[in-house]
Amino acid sequence: MKLKLPLLCGSILLTAALTAPASTPPPCTCTPGSPTAASNTWNFKGEANTIFQDIETDAQSIRTHADRIQSYERGPQLSWASHGDQLNAIRDDVNDMGKKLCRLEVIRGALAPWQQGEVDRIAAIVPLLANETEDAILFGAEHQQVLWLPVYQNDTNSLYENSNRLAQSVNEAVKYAGVSKDYRTLRHEMGTSGGF
Repeated sequence: MKLKLPLLCGSILLTAALTAPASTPPPCTCTPGSPTAASNTWNFKGEANTIFQDIETDAQSIRTHADRIQSYERGPQLSWASHGDQLNAIRDDVNDMGKKLCRLEVIRGALAPWQQGEVDRIAAIVPLLANETEDAILFGAEHQQVLWLPVYQNDTNSLYENSNRLAQSVNEAVKYAGVSKDYRTLRHEMGTSGGF
């Protein structure tokens, strides 16, 4: 099975093919910055909350695929193709998260402090997921008959743990955004301008 692995993660672009060694990552084409004067009417905070929901979905998907790989490790009769299919799906999700993280980094300056903190947490985990995916694919392609070795299992276990950690963190951010919106709506409906 020949798979191509372009991994986009935040400010790093990682590339590797299953049949070739990893290459030095070129910089991401997406550069963080402040919104332009023309964009001051955009709802960057709302956009970030939507992106958080999308990243949560990607992280849950990665967790599901990593869990499947872990179940394959208990049944070593499965071929590398089964593992490769799951890793391809993970690669696609990591690439998707990388693009979304890139957008979050661009609008970071216009976000609320709590949202900036979540962007930082996402930015810390997405490159880990990219590296773990790349490592698992490269190892698996070169060692298809010994996918039970600890080095491979460590990568797939880390994929599960880091995607789970990311899903939980972003889920809390999504919940916080929802509660904050409900609070502002209720405050407006009641005609109050202050806190409790």
